[in-house]
Amino acid sequence: MEKVVYVLGAGFSAPLGLPVMTNFILKAKDLYFSNQDEHPHFKEVFDLLNDMSVIKNFFNTDLYNIEETLSILEMTNYLNGVNEFEKFKKFIVDVIKYSTPDYENLNYVPGNWHRFILGTNELSKLYGCFISNLLGLEIFRNENQNHTRGFDVYKTSVDTTYSVISFNYDMVIENYFDFIKRNEIFYNYIKEEKWLDITKLHGCISKNNIVPPTWNKSSNKELLKEWQKSWDLLKDANQIRIIGYSLPITDSYIKYFFKSAIMQSKHLKKIDVITLDNPNMETKKRYDDFIDFNYYRFKDGNTKDYLETVFNRQFNPINIRDKKVTFNILEDAHNYFMSN
Repeated sequence: MEKVVYVLGAGFSAPLGLPVMTNFILKAKDLYFSNQDEHPHFKEVFDLLNDMSVIKNFFNTDLYNIEETLSILEMTNYLNGVNEFEKFKKFIVDVIKYSTPDYENLNYVPGNWHRFILGTNELSKLYGCFISNLLGLEIFRNENQNHTRGFDVYKTSVDTTYSVISFNYDMVIENYFDFIKRNEIFYNYIKEEKWLDITKLHGCISKNNIVPPTWNKSSNKELLKEWQKSWDLLKDANQIRIIGYSLPITDSYIKYFFKSAIMQSKHLKKIDVITLDNPNMETKKRYDDFIDFNYYRFKDGNTKDYLETVFNRQFNPINIRDKKVTFNILEDAHNYFMSN
């Protein structure tokens, strides 16, 4: 059984409109000034940022980059015990919840149902198709005696198992599970509690256990089990696929995390990286300096293009069957994307 681990950075969720580190504050201001009464606590954060602006009199500092801001605050907390991050927790949760689109409720799908069982929104369909492939779903058309069109959802037997390690706080993947469970057109669906092995290295907005995505990751014990599970997934992986993560210089800790896990690896065969680069190819250079492996590939590409490739390969007319859709083309789609 092939074991593939997807490592997801902020670039994975960005096409849906979720903020990344560099535009988080701008997204927050859009939310705040659209309705100041609904988010009065945002003012505390903006006031704190104004207080921090004195730093710019002496050093080159981008306070619109939330990772840099939180790194400064965490250093202050580490040395002086002044914990300003608590002001940011609800702020971060609210911005992400506001920015995360939900999968729609489906009451009806047309006769050419194959492309519409994932919804009508184009981006939702792309993400839904990818996640359905991670899960190995098989969706059967099921017309009841009242001739109402519904569907049964099962897991199919596969030769590849997938898991996810995420640097993100959001619920993009988990919301798709809820989409399947709450829509009445799906008569039967997977009842098991664990849909997919997914770990969140920095916590999740649903558990309110988020920690700063900053230099001092080792000091927080709250998410130790998540890191340990992620470590296990990496050490057992046959393939590692990194999407939307630029390997920033500030994340040197992540390099040691990868090295520690791979030190225990028995059969790692491939490492693929898919992320947007700048014209100077600085991201590729960071990865090239970090990964020294004959079976490593870097692709300067965005998440949406990757998901579109998966979707188009899935719904190629030759793969469409009258009564069912089997989501099992991820290996074919991935290799096609990396080779073109």
